[in-house]
Amino acid sequence: TVETPMLVSLEFANSFEDGQEQQLIISSLQDECGNVLDTILNFIWHEVHSNDVVINEIMVDETPIVGLPEYEFIELYNTREYPVSIENWMLKVGDKETVLGEFKIASNDYLILCSTAAANQFLEFGDVLGVSAFPGLTNSGKTIEIQSANKLLVDQVSYSDSWYGSDEKSDGGWSLERIDPENSSWQENNWKASVNELGGTPGKLNSIYSENQDLIAPSLEYCRCVSGNCLKLIFSEPIVSSVVFELLNFKISPEEIHPKEVIQLDIIGKEFYLYFHEDFTENSQYQLVLSNEIKDLAGNSILTKEYEFWVPGTISEGDLVINEVLFNPYPDGSDYVEIVNVSEKVIDLSSVKLATRTDNFELSGEVSISDKFLRPKEYILVTKDTLNVQQNYFTSNPDVFCQIKSLPSFSDDAGRVVLVLNNEIIDDFDYNEDMHFKLLASVEGVSLERINPIQETNRKSNWQSAAQNIGFGTPGLQNSVYNDVDLVESEISLSPKIFTPDNDGLDDRLLINFKMEEDGFLTSIRIYNSRGIEIRKLASNVNLANEDSLFWDGLTSKKERASIGIYLVYIELFSPNGEVRTYKKTCVLGGKFN
Repeated sequence: TVETPMLVSLEFANSFEDGQEQQLIISSLQDECGNVLDTILNFIWHEVHSNDVVINEIMVDETPIVGLPEYEFIELYNTREYPVSIENWMLKVGDKETVLGEFKIASNDYLILCSTAAANQFLEFGDVLGVSAFPGLTNSGKTIEIQSANKLLVDQVSYSDSWYGSDEKSDGGWSLERIDPENSSWQENNWKASVNELGGTPGKLNSIYSENQDLIAPSLEYCRCVSGNCLKLIFSEPIVSSVVFELLNFKISPEEIHPKEVIQLDIIGKEFYLYFHEDFTENSQYQLVLSNEIKDLAGNSILTKEYEFWVPGTISEGDLVINEVLFNPYPDGSDYVEIVNVSEKVIDLSSVKLATRTDNFELSGEVSISDKFLRPKEYILVTKDTLNVQQNYFTSNPDVFCQIKSLPSFSDDAGRVVLVLNNEIIDDFDYNEDMHFKLLASVEGVSLERINPIQETNRKSNWQSAAQNIGFGTPGLQNSVYNDVDLVESEISLSPKIFTPDNDGLDDRLLINFKMEEDGFLTSIRIYNSRGIEIRKLASNVNLANEDSLFWDGLTSKKERASIGIYLVYIELFSPNGEVRTYKKTCVLGGKFN
């Protein structure tokens, strides 16, 4: 195509090979005077690649002035051994985009991008391209991208004010510089605040420049089933996109199942969804196998290639229960809540929250617990200070401890501990310091333990002070007062027949168990000594569930320990239709002789 008498455009059937030297042979070409041109021209065509040009320095907070003009700027660096044209490239900051004008960055050279108003101010530092509608750079952090005219992502930086590593420099006037422009893998570890006395080095070698090669293999930091047929993956660093979207690079073993689709979730290429054709089986463990082709941007292959993951079950009320609560800790101590999975399911805790209730019974202080999976019969101990709990209580299972920034506010005398899943209550414990063993000199630092995690949460007879001989708490371990004896088949029963109320965690209470044919029964209970004298009115017209229990702690009505001996438990039952039933049961209060 002849565009002008001196300008001709040649279009070829095949594309030039990227980076390969080509020859253009011109022969017998005449001008208007008959002069003949015979010559050979050598040239090289370069495609645009990722990281041909990199973002090398940014000034996001220009005030107060340290030594540079009081304007924001972005410095680009050409990492190649040949010039690179950036005409019609896109500069994107957050969601703001602007097209760059004509400019060719020389080999291994720099270009300062700034607003058109600031362009003259930077001319003394090097090559400058004024950008109309230069997008503002947020002080706290933003993502900056440069894209080629063909929308190829050439470079990207998601900076943060934490990168300065200095409160003084993050206040303004100092630029962030790239340590090694040849390292395209790392973000934060490849950036620092400038140490130049002017506050930055626009247009020249960065003040913190040094070789900072990425020789570290990437790893898969997160592999989790987030829906029936979807895995979420998070890598330790960005992964080469071309290999991530190759479905054969992922498989579920041993079935050799490959995903049907890969979706990138973030801009930099660390987070992905893998979608599979079929749903996974709940409460099952699988293995994800990655191929050697999974590499970071520096070409390092992933080393660990096999990752196990669980597919959790659907949580129902009663699957997770509150098992132990320390609501009145020692001075300078920390509250804790122990939770146990009593189901046969693998439970995903990422959506479970811990809360309390206000005086109006509204949920308050909801906090996330953990993103762990809890397998059947496993515990998790939630506290603000795991070290403090380990110092105050013995445990052989510290792996179940989970430290969170804050707990709901649990009152020292009475309150509620609530487990919440997607705004649904899955357990709710109404505690009171009166539930503690009455003869304790102090309940400070003493946890309340659940006797049987299967039985009703708010049955007071199902909670007891942690035993003194184990240190008044069993965080992460089976409770000192644990008892899995079920209610017997008879209507009224006592257990154990001999009890010793000394708070050693063994038979400290007399349980009076009820197994009625329906709800709505009332009961009154009196305790008599061997001489027929009433020593305690234990209950008066207490409403019972069809399966229920009350307890005697071995104390008299004067809150004194009853003497060792045989006692009569006199029980009256009042049915909903007015029928009265009476029972006389005997028990033995035992003890140690000094």
